[in-house]
Amino acid sequence: MTTLFHAPLTCSLAARFAAAEGDVPLDISYLNLRTKELEAGGSLFDVNPLGQVAALQLGDGSLLTETSTVLLWIQSQSGNADFRVDPDDPDYFQLLRWIAFCATELHKGLFRVLFYQEATDKVKDRVRRLAPLRFKTLEQHLADRNYLLGERFTAADAYLTWFFVLSGKAQLDHGIYPNLESYRRRALSRPAIRDLIDQDRKKDREMGQGILPA
Repeated sequence: MTTLFHAPLTCSLAARFAAAEGDVPLDISYLNLRTKELEAGGSLFDVNPLGQVAALQLGDGSLLTETSTVLLWIQSQSGNADFRVDPDDPDYFQLLRWIAFCATELHKGLFRVLFYQEATDKVKDRVRRLAPLRFKTLEQHLADRNYLLGERFTAADAYLTWFFVLSGKAQLDHGIYPNLESYRRRALSRPAIRDLIDQDRKKDREMGQGILPA
C-alpha cells in the first residue's frame, strides 16, 4: 500500500485532494508538523531527513518527497481519464507549468515566509506586496476557463486549491479578482475537497497542531 505522511491542513493536503479526485487509494499516516511526531509512533525525521511533508512511501518501500513530485506520481496512477494528464497529452506541460507555479510562486514564494515565525512584520508585508502580480497572472488565465487546464480539475488544481485553504491565515487578499474568486469558490465547494478540509480541521484540533483556529 502507498502511504502518505500527512500533517493536517499542510501542503500534503494537496496530495489528498489529488488522490480523492483521481480515485487513487492512499494509506494516511498522520503527524504533527510542529512536533514532527507521527501518530503511529516515531518521528517524521525518520521518514524524511528534512522533516517536511509531503512524503509518499510507495509499495516497494521507496520514498517520494516534494509536493510537486508527489502530485505528479498520484495523478499518473489515476484511472480517471478526466483527471489524469499523460505525458503525450498536449496539456501535459501546462500541468507541469501550473504545478511549478503553485510550488514556487505561491507555496515557497509567499507561504514559506508568511508562516515563518522568525520573519518580522516588515518582511512579511514586503512579501505580501508580491502577491498581486501572482494573483493577476491567475486572474487573466482563468478568464475563459473553469480550472487551470480548462474544464477538468487536475493535480495542478489540487495544489492551487490547497493554497486557498490557508491564504486567509496568511492575510493575503485576493477578493478583488473576480475570476480567481470564482475559481476559489468552485474548487473549495467540490464535495471531495470540502469533506477532506472538514476532516483535516477536526484532526488539526485533535492533534493540537493549531494550523487553523477552531
